[in-house]
Formats: sequence, C-alpha cells, structure tokens
Amino acid sequence: ICCAQISQVYEDVDSAFMRAEEYLASANADMVIFCEQYATGWRPSTSAADAEAVKSRWISLAKEYQTCIVGSYQRPADDKPQNVMLVVSPEGEVLAEYAKTHLFTPGGEDAAFSAGSDAVCFEYGGMKFGCAVCFDLRFPELFREYLKMGAHCVIVQAAWPAARVADFELLLRARALENRGYVIGCNCIGYDSLSGTDYLGRS
Repeated sequence: ICCAQISQVYEDVDSAFMRAEEYLASANADMVIFCEQYATGWRPSTSAADAEAVKSRWISLAKEYQTCIVGSYQRPADDKPQNVMLVVSPEGEVLAEYAKTHLFTPGGEDAAFSAGSDAVCFEYGGMKFGCAVCFDLRFPELFREYLKMGAHCVIVQAAWPAARVADFELLLRARALENRGYVIGCNCIGYDSLSGTDYLGRS
C-alpha cells in the first residue's frame, strides 16, 4: 500500500491529476491512497458534471495503472455536496463510496458540505477495510463500529494541518491500539515518497 502524501496546493484539477499519475507510475503498489479531496481542494461545487468528471478520472487511472485507488470527490447532494472517499478496483469497479460523517465544524466545513450517515466497508486483496475521513479520526465509536463489521484495517484520508500533525499521528496509533487492528493514515502533510522528504524538507 502506498500513501501519496502530497503537500502541494493545486490551482486546477488537471495539475492535480498530472501529479497523481507521477505517483501511480512509480508506486508499484497494490493500492495507492490519496489524501482528502486531493484533486479538487476545498472549493465546494454542486455541479454534478464536475463531480462525475473527477470520479471518472479516478476510475480511468485505476484501470490504466492496474491498481486499486483510494481517491475522493465532492458528490452532489440535496442541498450541499458531500466529502466522499472513492475506492476503485484495478478493473474500474467502484468498491466503496464513503461520505464523511463528522464534519470539521470549527473550520466551517458544515457550511459547505453535508454529512454522511453510514459506515462503509469494502473488500480487496483478501482483507476487509473500513473508510474514514480526517475529523472522523477523533471519534472512536466509528472505528469500533468497523471492528464490529469485521474490518481488518481502517483507511483514513486527511487534510490535517502541519501545526497539529503530531495529534494526527497519535490518534492513528490510538485507534489501532484500542481496536487491535490496522489503521492507515494518508495526509496532505507527510512523507513525500517521490522527493524522499517530509513536510519540513527532512529526508
């Protein structure tokens, strides 16, 4: 499993997917995980056409590079879009779509997005995975629910700020320890496997 922890902020979707292809070409992994809202950043849009275009590009990349991709997109809903983790198989099959259930209200996320309500699992490579996004990590009951659902591992996509990255790493370990299961965290601030450095430029 490869986590594409990319720290750049992109001005457009095309640039984001060009960088994604660089990672996919070098990853040589069964699964590649991208951070929360990697391709679009925090520019909420209710355009169904834009959402479907981003979703289609993730599906195309999964098929082209023959790997399972954990991406994301902003799925239109009744009033506000949802922050959705998208999991696509190497064959282009959508294995899971999970809408973030705990919105980061201190940052006003609830003003731009609507929350999901369901825990979502998928199976790949003989393992069962649960899905979580960023602020979900602070709510242990979601991870306990995944344990009850038989998940072996929970994937956490995040756009956690550098100032609190130590909290992110601590909470990942806490969720794994208390549930005696694996947790994978992919953040926009982290170790860049292409440059070989972390968010502070350390190798």
